[in-house]
Amino acid sequence: FPMRFPMSFPIHGFLLLELVVARQPQPQRHQPQMSYVSVPSVPEPASYLRPLLREARDLALSAGDCYEACFVAHVDSVVRSSAARAWAKLDANSDGQLDLEELSVVVKKPSKKGKSKTQKRFAAELWPFLYVLANHFATMDLSRSARVSVSSMENQTTLLLESVKFLDERKALFDEVAGPGVGDEDGAFSDADWQRWLAR
Repeated sequence: FPMRFPMSFPIHGFLLLELVVARQPQPQRHQPQMSYVSVPSVPEPASYLRPLLREARDLALSAGDCYEACFVAHVDSVVRSSAARAWAKLDANSDGQLDLEELSVVVKKPSKKGKSKTQKRFAAELWPFLYVLANHFATMDLSRSARVSVSSMENQTTLLLESVKFLDERKALFDEVAGPGVGDEDGAFSDADWQRWLAR
């Protein structure tokens, strides 16, 4: 007679082991989650400087007239002061950081009745800096960080002051205040010229 090996027990044992293992809950694999953080849309303002100058109003004139150097210094001071106020307003929790969420809250705030969404969401004195901050966030890797320090925005303000569009607007406004044909190289405007411009 052929020999019979006791294979039934091992086979049954393996089958039972396989069934037990199969019934055990498998550990979940932690897949990296995609980040859906996005920068809110802020359209570029038609004018960066005009509303800021009208808000500031005061202009310190040297020797009674404002030449180009005087106007450039005034613009620099107004823009940097306005930027500091804008960052303080956006920094809702006053921690010295500007979070993407803080920007989103301001941008997406509902409009008041009787005002367009743009008028409500983007107050004239805040709009240029909302645009600057949104553009800055758009250049960042938001999966690593979605905040910037208030102090670091000083450099972004400098970049705004040096941008071609801003410089063109500054020159055009000087000519607008001084009057046609005066020019901003050797020309100047008086306090009366400034007050007339503000009153328009």
